[in-house]
Amino acid sequence: QYWIGNANLCLFVSLAPFFSTTEIRYATVYWNRAEKTLQVRNTLDRSGDAYGFYNNTIQTTGWGVLEIRAGYGSQTLSNEDIMYAAGFLEGYLTAPLGHNLDHNIFVPSLCYQLYSKKPKKTPTCLFLCRKQDQWTRQQIRNNKDDPFWRHAGYIIAQLDGLYMGALEWAKLHKQTPLSNFDVQFLNAVGDLLDLIPALFEYSARGGQCNGEPGSHGRYQWDMGHCSALIKVLPGYENIYFAHSSWFTYAATLRIYKHWNFNIVDPYTSTSRVSFSSYPGFLVSLDDFYILGSGLVMLQTTNSVFNQTLIKQVVPESLFAWQRVRIANMMAHDGRTWAETFSKCNSGTYNNQYMVLDLKKVKLQRSLDDGALYIVEQIPTLVEYSDQTHVLRKGYWPSYNIPFHEKIYNLSGYASYVVKYGMDFSYELAPRAKIFRRDQGKVTNLESMKYIMRYNNYQHDPYAEHNPCNTICCREDLNPSLPVPAGCYDSKVSDFRLASAFTATAINGPPVQGGLPVFTWRRFNRTRHQGLPESYNFNFVTMRPIL
Repeated sequence: QYWIGNANLCLFVSLAPFFSTTEIRYATVYWNRAEKTLQVRNTLDRSGDAYGFYNNTIQTTGWGVLEIRAGYGSQTLSNEDIMYAAGFLEGYLTAPLGHNLDHNIFVPSLCYQLYSKKPKKTPTCLFLCRKQDQWTRQQIRNNKDDPFWRHAGYIIAQLDGLYMGALEWAKLHKQTPLSNFDVQFLNAVGDLLDLIPALFEYSARGGQCNGEPGSHGRYQWDMGHCSALIKVLPGYENIYFAHSSWFTYAATLRIYKHWNFNIVDPYTSTSRVSFSSYPGFLVSLDDFYILGSGLVMLQTTNSVFNQTLIKQVVPESLFAWQRVRIANMMAHDGRTWAETFSKCNSGTYNNQYMVLDLKKVKLQRSLDDGALYIVEQIPTLVEYSDQTHVLRKGYWPSYNIPFHEKIYNLSGYASYVVKYGMDFSYELAPRAKIFRRDQGKVTNLESMKYIMRYNNYQHDPYAEHNPCNTICCREDLNPSLPVPAGCYDSKVSDFRLASAFTATAINGPPVQGGLPVFTWRRFNRTRHQGLPESYNFNFVTMRPIL
């Protein structure tokens, strides 16, 4: 089957103009079952096997928007063919942006650089990633009757299609294509942030970014953190959820995606999803998902300071991005999401996942048990629990410190509190205190936006003049060592909006309270190909329209 091995399909694509910076591109994929060929036309045809558009408004709003429907055409396709066609269409529509993102964050070259420094150390991440990919495909081939591995096959089919679609665009426009390995690397970028320390001996690290203990606001920005909040009003009149990403500003090439795939499988809970993402990614990475199952999933990264744990990472496992996608498709509630995600734990991209089940939210009546599951991963362990009783008190905050005591202790946080102070405490970290103080001020969507963009580091006593000891970090404002990194987006929604797969999102560092607009002029040596020169955007409503 083509989606398990190397794709070698013949492809016929009509000519298209080179990708412009301000245009909507429409395309439709047609699958010829007899010849095993795909044809792509630059039009929106609802009878096609996959159709959609990409609206390239990054320079004007901060976001591109991608919407794809697949499997709703005039012919019936297998689930794998539907996923492959959807991936192909996305790769074709967004290929030039993938080049820009790959150039800016240069993920593949990171492993080459590390290997060149210590070539005689453990096998390179290149080798390990290849081995992991081979193992995954072999498991899919060997377990065709297993629902879990069948869904893993759907994800790999989509990944293979993504690569082939991007490759065809590159051929048409005589561009150097991203390699298949580049595409795999982009999707595994979160996992690589743990994989690299597992292969090389480095000091304690964090999820996407790593705070250096005792350094007062200095961060290692090849990593990253996030802030998230779930807020229920006192009378259960509404429930809000939001997420703000922290990472290098070079990664602000954002796409908000709406997928609706007609997957027919008794174990598929949903194949419809709206989420924040990036070009070349089949995952959110942030994470911020609104799922057709009635689930919402948010995520923030936890650090693993215990190097003994990190060294237990093995390739015979599924990366976090793959398990997230499988759980998103298969789970019908928080517990089944956690159980599905726990399988084949890679111990990479170790996060706190918040799974909010809106089916268990009865506005002005009750929050039923199971409304909120908290899932946390470290190498060798995934722990999860129903924390609805905490949410009933008003809110659930997340700020890159583990909640579960066992995860907290095994990760090394308790020893860090002893060594470096209460900033590593779950209860008394700066953002824990700010969320506790200010969450009661959230009464509507606008006040939820405000708290997720909050940065008053010059005057807030809990921030202690540190521009990253707050909800939405501005490390570029650090007077001692400014770095173009920090909190660069926010996504906000509520109960009613989520029922229509709708959210509001903003791209760029916060400017509230008179903070300066970020501009690349101060950091011209940092790669920022295809990005806005400055970021002074407003929130944009994201909703599917097809």
